[in-house]
Amino acid sequence: MGEGTLAASLAGLAQALAPSSLVSLLVGVIVGGLVGVLPGLGGPTAVALLLPFVFDSPPQQAFALLIGLISVTSTTGDLTSILLGIPGEATTAATVVDGYPMAQRGLAGQAMGASLGSSLAGALFGALVMGLGVSAARPVSRLIGSPELFALAVLGVCCALPLASRSPLRGLASGALGLTLATIGLDPLTGTPRFTMGQLSLWDGVGLIPAALGLFAVPEIVEMLGARSAHTAVPDPGRGQFVSGLREVGRRWVVVLRACVIGTGVGLLPGVGATVSQWLAYADAARRSPNPDAFGRGAIDGVIAPSAANNATLGGALVPTLVLGVPGGLTSALFLTALIVKGLVPGRQMLLPERDGGHLELVFAFGWMMAIANIAAVAITWVASPWLVKVTRIRAAVLGPILVLLICVGAFSERNLMADLVMTVIMAVIGTTFAKFEWPRAPLLIGLVLGPLAENRLFVSIEAYGSMWWARPIVMLVGVVILGVTVHSLLQSARRWDSVGKPTAVQGLMPGESVLIAVLAGAGIVALGSTATFARQAAVFPRVSLALALTALTMLGYRGFRQPARAIGGSNLHLDKAALTATGWIAAFVTMVWAIGFTWGSVVAVAGMMAVMRERIRHIALIAGVTVVFMEVVLVRMLHVPFPAGAVFDGMKRLGVN
Repeated sequence: MGEGTLAASLAGLAQALAPSSLVSLLVGVIVGGLVGVLPGLGGPTAVALLLPFVFDSPPQQAFALLIGLISVTSTTGDLTSILLGIPGEATTAATVVDGYPMAQRGLAGQAMGASLGSSLAGALFGALVMGLGVSAARPVSRLIGSPELFALAVLGVCCALPLASRSPLRGLASGALGLTLATIGLDPLTGTPRFTMGQLSLWDGVGLIPAALGLFAVPEIVEMLGARSAHTAVPDPGRGQFVSGLREVGRRWVVVLRACVIGTGVGLLPGVGATVSQWLAYADAARRSPNPDAFGRGAIDGVIAPSAANNATLGGALVPTLVLGVPGGLTSALFLTALIVKGLVPGRQMLLPERDGGHLELVFAFGWMMAIANIAAVAITWVASPWLVKVTRIRAAVLGPILVLLICVGAFSERNLMADLVMTVIMAVIGTTFAKFEWPRAPLLIGLVLGPLAENRLFVSIEAYGSMWWARPIVMLVGVVILGVTVHSLLQSARRWDSVGKPTAVQGLMPGESVLIAVLAGAGIVALGSTATFARQAAVFPRVSLALALTALTMLGYRGFRQPARAIGGSNLHLDKAALTATGWIAAFVTMVWAIGFTWGSVVAVAGMMAVMRERIRHIALIAGVTVVFMEVVLVRMLHVPFPAGAVFDGMKRLGVN
């Protein structure tokens, strides 16, 4: 058995190193790298676009193309998160939290090296798990049911508390608000519309890309506009910083290993994926760090952990895909589609040796291809790193409008809905306000990601196992971990309270923060009242999450009355003018796109923004031309993004005007 597996593994390596496979793999790496850099156009979009090329290609070349693509989109998406503060896709949102602050401090090269090194480690670990785990996955997967998935989802939300170690109550309120936002849309059990306000676009809920962009990207633009020189004083790090980042990965091998285990573990769970694993790994790194307060301000562990986890997840996700035909996420679901298209049926038959009618050598080739693709991605980025880092030194008058363009394109591209642009503006207001008052934003996004999983699995558990669903061994074990994490966070907060015999300054409220608490509490009370119209089952989860949020907000408000206000600290966010300018730009961008279409609306909006910031005419003309090429050639003609024509042109067509 062992010799047969070794022989199949070596045969798979030979398939992966075949010239035709290497060429297809390199093409996939290049396409995946470019798509990963573009916000919103992540792995699933790229795989969907390339599926037609699978039909007529030999299986070995077709899968080399797809694996090269899906193996590096998260890797290059991390670079966008680090250099621009914009998540390349939903699976790289966690890297923004510490990667972009590092770039602002002139450590972009180190952050890139750390991200790429940990991404490579995660990919290699995931490939190893995929190779070793295909035979053992079937019995293990039978131990994981809906109760266990619910418990793991709750654990993920609770792990967000250490991200707010300076104020667990703010973290709890943020996470509970994220859980509440996750209930927007049609209830999965009864089909009851919840908090949709009559808008069909909200029936599918709040998109993760608009939420991530609004919460994390826009506040960074606000920061940049508040200090116009933010992108002019970053020194050239050269390749020395890149190497330094790679070395940090080696020094922090324990963090990398834990993140890899989390990533592959989450990948093994059907339907979860890297969107969840990145935040679990980030929360775990923050919880175990000797200096958790550094997270969110440029902690290198906050770059290493999510980068390793999201790349390790793919290897884990391919195990249930190949063994059971159950995809571990959206990307693996599309990969499963490609397998079926090529006549390969996942399951026991596929894991048999070729002489017995199976495809075991091809399965091992998948793992080798993943490893080779990530090595190629690191090598290419190593060569390009000096030019990539120069992005951080572009003037705000040029970079600001380009970032707004990328944000809007990314927000639209997830679901091709104009309403997602409006949602991005709403989330931008929330994200900017949270950043101003130093509220943690990561727990909100974690709650939004894990909320649907928790709600669905809770009710399925009750239906399948009755009231004793919680008595399953793994559920009880995870419950003990949840209790330990929560108690540890609260005790850590209490120690801050007692260390000087009185509340620390961080416990008080900033000037104006009471208004934020009052607004959130008022909205929560209104939302809680509206649940009276929901079906009984549909109302349970929103009521619980709202009750949790209102409890945390009430306790924060009570502390605000009892304690002196604290001064505005490390944010340095110029809320009044810069925040209004940035959100106003995005609102104007949305208006122009709605009126005259994405291409020309983008050109007018970008040129107008640059003109307002008094940029030179020749630079405005150059960027406007690049915008036209980017929108029409790259996105419309090459990637086939279905941008709307615009209300004005639609109205002219209805009137018969050419």
